[in-house]
Amino acid sequence: MTHPRHPTIPAPQDEAENVAGPEPRRCGADSEVVRKESIEDLVSFLTEDGTAAAPSLAEAPRHTLCTWQAVDELAAAVAMEIGNEDLRRRNASVLAKLRATNGRVRQLRRLPDQWRSDIDALERSFPNFCDVLQYVRTMGALAELHDGVVKLDPMLFDGTPGTGKSTFAEQLAKIVAGGFQRVLMSSAETGAQLGGSAASWANSQAGQVFELLVNGKEANPVILLDELDKAMLHPGERFSPVGPLYQLLEPAMARTFRDISVPTLEIDASAIVWMATSNDRHLLPAPILSRLLSFDIPLPGPAVAVQVVHSVLRQMADAEPVFARFQLSAEAATKLAMHGPRAVRSLLRRACGSAAQSACWTVHAHDVPDNRAERAPMGFCA
Repeated sequence: MTHPRHPTIPAPQDEAENVAGPEPRRCGADSEVVRKESIEDLVSFLTEDGTAAAPSLAEAPRHTLCTWQAVDELAAAVAMEIGNEDLRRRNASVLAKLRATNGRVRQLRRLPDQWRSDIDALERSFPNFCDVLQYVRTMGALAELHDGVVKLDPMLFDGTPGTGKSTFAEQLAKIVAGGFQRVLMSSAETGAQLGGSAASWANSQAGQVFELLVNGKEANPVILLDELDKAMLHPGERFSPVGPLYQLLEPAMARTFRDISVPTLEIDASAIVWMATSNDRHLLPAPILSRLLSFDIPLPGPAVAVQVVHSVLRQMADAEPVFARFQLSAEAATKLAMHGPRAVRSLLRRACGSAAQSACWTVHAHDVPDNRAERAPMGFCA
């Protein structure tokens, strides 16, 4: 479990570091960084009488991304000039970033003060996710007793197309996590999207996990594995798209994650919040399914589908304020509710454009394109 800590306090497991000073074996810039961190620790983490002070609750909890030993291993690889020029340049940049003061530290996003009302509002928009949100409430209540950082098991939202799984995950991420990244597993052919491609390859690149943690500011983003059951699943194959998940979905194992494009650098990826969607979870390999907390998501009824249409319009207005000017007539909302959430966004944009062309702020049914409805108006599908 990650505990709140001062921005410059090293992780407890990093036995090589302490406020007494840098390790003797380090030299040059490396030792200078350690000394600078140690001085900051002493100045800001001691009370007037010289005793240790607890971190302020106003400060964001911190997560140590890697140990100094891991940084040293990366430095040795950079010094040996391993790999092509682009790879060496990339690794040197990563090394400089990690060696900077607090370069190995990432923030952990706390739940907002109004998280309960945010969850309630989300449930009004997505009532078919009530079981998911009840689980989040229980974990949020535990988080309030500690550091305010909610710890969620990797979750799988399973159900037929049209339940709004991906849209819901993105909205939930705004409440419980520090960022959101969607990975389209239906197009994944290897594990490179998540775990990187081999350093020996000419076009070696880091995966999404490495990029988010090393180049980001927060250690607990949501990574959504969208349409996980549609990945090219080949259990046991070396380059399977789900290969990295066997490690990443286990917090204890995720603490020692290595992107294969930077195999010398071990990072702690255990704070990531994992969510996944599927239409048929039984297609998933049993070891992957066992790592996921599965929720069956039913199709919404017609009244709920209309609510989701209005929710999509509000999301569009948040991203592009011009859409806040438009209102939906009851007939237009009902017509849009016959389509899936992906189609609704596109149809809403076109419908608002049609209303604007008529110098009208109310979107009527005739403004909504007559695309073929994706199902009878008892819900909608993607």
